[in-house]
Amino acid sequence: MEYRHGGDIYRASRKKVVAPEKIIDFSASVNPRALSEIATSAISDAIKVIGAYPDPDNTDLIETLADFHGLKKENILPGNGSTELIYLIAQTLKPKNALIVEPAFSEYRRALEINGCSVSSFNLSGRFAIDTEALLKKTLSNNFDLLYLANPANPTGVLTNKREICRLAQELEKSGTRLVIDEAFIDFAEEVSVKREVAGLRNSIVLRSMTKFYSMAGLRLGFIIAHEEFIQRVAAIQPPWSVNSLASVAAVEAITDAAFRKETLEWLRAEQAIVIEELNEIEGLKVYPSAANFLMIKIIAPGVTASSLQEKLLAEEGLLIRNLDNFEGLDRSYFRIAIRTRDENKLLTEALKSILKPVTV
Repeated sequence: MEYRHGGDIYRASRKKVVAPEKIIDFSASVNPRALSEIATSAISDAIKVIGAYPDPDNTDLIETLADFHGLKKENILPGNGSTELIYLIAQTLKPKNALIVEPAFSEYRRALEINGCSVSSFNLSGRFAIDTEALLKKTLSNNFDLLYLANPANPTGVLTNKREICRLAQELEKSGTRLVIDEAFIDFAEEVSVKREVAGLRNSIVLRSMTKFYSMAGLRLGFIIAHEEFIQRVAAIQPPWSVNSLASVAAVEAITDAAFRKETLEWLRAEQAIVIEELNEIEGLKVYPSAANFLMIKIIAPGVTASSLQEKLLAEEGLLIRNLDNFEGLDRSYFRIAIRTRDENKLLTEALKSILKPVTV
């Protein structure tokens, strides 16, 4: 598998001799409304003490996260982005065999394989919805040590209901299989999070990210929610000062900015509906519904691949989409776009119309 990610505007720039600042990045699903103004102000203030080490215990950050999410402090561990924590989970557990619900974020597999784990796939297709019964059967009959799934799923955007996720967690608790639920995009559907239900279970772990909703990709901040004993095990091998001072103060302010959260949710609901409507007018595309701030799209027009479309959009318009052909279970016809500002989204849909013939009435 090729380990390739969205958001690499620097590689795209080098390949096409386009300055990074000239690229409109639809490949990374990050809130385009930028960081909360309150959080930005906190960063400016924190620069004054940037010469000092960060708090090694992340006291203020953990207390804020616990208060906001209705959890105990002992159930939370922040890290240098959720990707660091994906690797620490694998390093802590050292599972012999694991199952990943695919298509999925490639770093799950990479982290597991680096730690000597044999990895299998539970491939989804069609509407890309999880068949809980089939997933449980495969997991239990093969005695997997670990099961990885994302909710909402990336890159499909499919949201599995809370009742089904809780059922999986409870059944796997009995068998001893560890369940990791990646909720990197759940801020867009917070009511479905199983954060509180999982905190008391010994075999379940929730991954959260501050990247997508709060637009903190460059600051790197994520956290895990799990039973206190597991939190202690991961903390014991985590490098010191994983969370930098700027990320910590920005997160504390961003989380408590209720106006930013409300405005973001209202913006996404309205803008995503407009983008879907515009895309559906383009012949040769199939748009999948999504509970997150991105859309997965399949090209059904003959002779066009996601790779060729990506290259054409970047070279001619400076627009970067996410080619999904390196995701397990997907082929060269799939790509993903982030929902960005109205003007930027319009640029993309118009560019797609110029490449793929519009529907004639």
